[in-house]
Amino acid sequence: MKLNLYLARSGVASRRKSAELVKGGHVSVNNATVLVPSREVSGKDKVFFDGKKVAPERFIYLAVNKPIGFTCTLKDRFAEKKVTDLVPSSLGRLYPVGRLDRDSSGLIILTNDGDFSQRLSHPSYEAEKEYLVIVAPPVSRKEVALLKAGVMYEKEKLSASEVVILKKDSGKSTLQVILKEGKKREIRRMFGCLGHHVLTLQRVRIGNIMLGKLELGKHRFLSEEEIKA
Repeated sequence: MKLNLYLARSGVASRRKSAELVKGGHVSVNNATVLVPSREVSGKDKVFFDGKKVAPERFIYLAVNKPIGFTCTLKDRFAEKKVTDLVPSSLGRLYPVGRLDRDSSGLIILTNDGDFSQRLSHPSYEAEKEYLVIVAPPVSRKEVALLKAGVMYEKEKLSASEVVILKKDSGKSTLQVILKEGKKREIRRMFGCLGHHVLTLQRVRIGNIMLGKLELGKHRFLSEEEIKA
């Protein structure tokens, strides 16, 4: 891989900042100072930043079935339960990909690979997020069309890529909802605009990664096929 990427994956700095550090003479490869950020390096090379040997950390990719009550915001120092508490600390520092609010359950991805996280969460990549949602009172077909066309919430347009009514009973509807962007509490706000209350919200898919039969509160490692896709 290129030297600046090698440094970024070693936790030295971002790719851009790492390139600047290389050009500034802070990096050596096999005891020789290198000034070209695009210089190719491999695992056999010995890379030093300001005299300290560095190496890329091992990337971890986990699918977690988050229970209700766990927060994905690691910066919330007052949160009693965080999604990272569900996985062994021996795996190192991991970060959630995207959002899933405390009152929702289902699939969340934990990783230490920033590029992977960007590709799954940034709106420009349009990775689909699929949810199983139960709301009350029941949703009409006309309201389904409104949700797909977009509703306004405090001057912000919210819309779903797909909404399918799966079942209606006992004064509530079970729906499949697919988003391509995923703004903060978007589904709850969308249905709230139309006078509906979200009773349960579970994420069952992110891109090609399925929640499947993963038990609540448990985790699994992503397959090579899931990571590459």
